[in-house]
This record gives sequence, structure tokens and C-alpha cells, in this order.
Amino acid sequence: MKTICPLAMLFLACALTLVGCATRPPSPPESQGPPGARTPMGLIAATADLAAAGATRLHPNYIWATLKDRKQDAALNTAFERALTEGTPRAQQALLRALELKFIHDPQTSGLDILGPELSHHFRTFAWQAEDFPGGPPGPNEQFADVMVDVLDLVRPERRANSTRDAVVLREEATEAVWEYMTRQWVPVPGQENWKLNRHARESFIRMREQARAEGVDLVILSAHRLRKTAEANAARARNPNAVASFSAHSLGLAVDFDMSHRNDIKFSGLSTRPMSELVRMRESPVHKWLLLRGEEFGWYPYQNEPWHWEYNPPGFREIFWADFPGGAPERGIIIEEP
Repeated sequence: MKTICPLAMLFLACALTLVGCATRPPSPPESQGPPGARTPMGLIAATADLAAAGATRLHPNYIWATLKDRKQDAALNTAFERALTEGTPRAQQALLRALELKFIHDPQTSGLDILGPELSHHFRTFAWQAEDFPGGPPGPNEQFADVMVDVLDLVRPERRANSTRDAVVLREEATEAVWEYMTRQWVPVPGQENWKLNRHARESFIRMREQARAEGVDLVILSAHRLRKTAEANAARARNPNAVASFSAHSLGLAVDFDMSHRNDIKFSGLSTRPMSELVRMRESPVHKWLLLRGEEFGWYPYQNEPWHWEYNPPGFREIFWADFPGGAPERGIIIEEP
């Protein structure tokens, strides 16, 4: 169990308070009323209220600021005027989607912005040192990196496929017969046939990739399936379980490492846990932001330490995964935490 220094613990407590208390300007009298209010300020307030209620992971502060400046973006202004005129839940949902697309493609925004302006500014401008990624060569700010991912996990929770009570397969369940069963379910990904995924994950990925492309985002796989022996060898070489797992969701066929570089929008040299500042900057990628806002619709969840690593594990998937295995899913025993 990791220990957190008092200063980091105090910062975590403050961060939790900020995440739990979305701030917004006081609503003027004209904005009071049900969602879909027919005045501009009323609509802005109602849309921010939808965010506070969980209809989007955009922070209410971002919605207030962006909608007040909506005339700078033609598509967003059109969606706003339509929602204002129609006053229907469908039109307001379309406005939320337009806001999300603006956020995804805005080079000034980061996935960290879902935490609110104060925390986002802190983490984006923090003087990260090269070795601050937790678990590797000691860095002076590893505990603050832990705080950052812990707070992110509150807003966009992980569902690790290889660990905790959400796991699809636990290490102790992976007998030789299970490994054979898992690898038989690997199928090539159309368009990137050198990579394979579990058949259910592949079908979901194809639908997700099509939706992302329709919204101007390319989802490109840099790594997917990984043989068990390869995962074990990589983990032994890396000696950092936070970065390379010996029992990997990649070996289950349920993980993808995405290319965070995107067209001419943003470029990265590859996938590396050093320097830490690059991992923070990766959260500005349209790929990361799209997955952050849309991935859950398709059953994909983040590994918060690595912006590029996403796992397929929708609720109820464990039973589907084990359905064709003799006897089905095994009884759940002691749960061992895996990175």
C-alpha cells in the first residue's frame, strides 16, 4: 500500500473538495427554472446544471465560459440558438455534444480540465521533473503524480480488466486452459491487422473508431495483444509495475495503447513514462480527450497513469467473457491488486 506524505495528503484533501464542489457564477433571476429555459443566460445555467448532474464530464465552469463566448464558434453558436428556440431535451443534448466537440479539438484544453480550472491549472503548470512517474527511478514529485491520477479516477473511474473487483480475469484464475481460451478469442483489427483484440473488444473498437472518425478524431493502435511471455519479459526488464504489468490486460486481449499524436494537431515521439511533463501534455491530445468523454459509451476505460492506455471492460462483461468457457466464470476468490 502506498504511503502519502502529509503535504500530498493535504493537497489530496483540497483536491477532493474542489472536485466535489463545481463552482459557477450566481444565476440571475431570469435563469431560474427548469432545463431548457428560453433565455440565453437561462440556457447557459441549465446546461451547466446538466454537467453538474453528470450528463457530461465537462466541468460546469468550462460550459459557462464557453457558452458566454459562443459567437466565436459558428457550430457551437448554431447549436445554442437551436436549443434556445426549440427548448427540447434533444436540442439541449445536441448542444452538450457540440460543447464536447469544441473541447476535444481545442488545442488550449486538456483532459485535466474535467477537474475544474484550479486543479487543471495546478497540474498543467506544475514543475514536473523527468522521473516523477510513480514507481520507476525516484522522482521528487511522485506523490503529487499519485494525487493527480487519484483525483482523475474520481471523475472518470478506471475499470481495470486484470485487477480489483471489476476484473474480467484475475492472475490466480489464469490457468493454462484459461490462457488457451483467451488467446483463441483474439481476432485481428480491420485496418490494423497486425494487432489483435478479444472478439468483443474488437467489435466495440470498430464502432468506436467509426464514431471518432465521424467527429474528426483518428484512433490509431500502437499496441494491442501481447503474448504472456512477452508481457512477463517486458515487466522484468522495466522493473516498474506501474508502467509494465507482468499480468497484463494486453495479454487478455482487452487493452489498447493509442497513438496520442494526431494529424497536425499535436505530436509525440512515442509512448514513454519519461519525462513526466510529456505525459501531462498528452492529455491535450484530441485522441485522449475524445476517449475521456466518449470511450465509456463503448465500454472503454482509462488507466490514469498512462493517457494512451485504455481497457475494454463494460459492466457485466466478465460473465460475457467467460460464457464459452466450461463452467463459466470461476467463483471470485481473494482479489490481488495488479497495476
